[in-house]
Amino acid sequence: MKRKLSFILALALLLITSPTFAQGRKAQIELFAGGAIPLAPDFFKDYYKIGFSGHGQYVLFPSPRLGISIGAAIEGFTFDGDKYLEDIGLSGSGVTVEGSASIVEFGIGLRPYLTPPESGTQFFLFGMGTFNLLHDEATASGGGTSDSFKEDFNKFGVAAGAGIELPAGESLNVILQGLTRFIFTEDETTSFVGITAGVVF
Repeated sequence: MKRKLSFILALALLLITSPTFAQGRKAQIELFAGGAIPLAPDFFKDYYKIGFSGHGQYVLFPSPRLGISIGAAIEGFTFDGDKYLEDIGLSGSGVTVEGSASIVEFGIGLRPYLTPPESGTQFFLFGMGTFNLLHDEATASGGGTSDSFKEDFNKFGVAAGAGIELPAGESLNVILQGLTRFIFTEDETTSFVGITAGVVF
């Protein structure tokens, strides 16, 4: 695991310092945020609310119509304890359940553009490999007692999606992006859709 992460970081450094990226389209910094909708597994989809998604990335251009992104993201989800207790028949019993899940992600991706760089509005596709730090915790209380659960684990994943970049000034663009993320967790792949908007410098 550590070797794979070291390889990803070394590749990112090589891309940033490579002279081939000094030509053509200018590199850009992107900051964007939005919502994340749980898809799978069923427990995640059924009992976690729509979460927050925040991203930052640096995009290099080996050619005018191909970007390589290096970035980080964080997603946070809140457990719907009321719905869970209702489904298992404990609603109104005096038991409460609270919980949350978070994902910190590091990734390297490819972004082929469907429109030329001189176009005012630009459409692109997006795919990336990710390394994810996951944290999950929950607390159940009732009858004067409580029990807590915490888990941390690291997993690799992939993501794919599409977006649009719109001009908003001489040195600022607006970006809208939809991305489906897949994290290769133990029993069943964890997935969610992120819909975000932000700015490009």
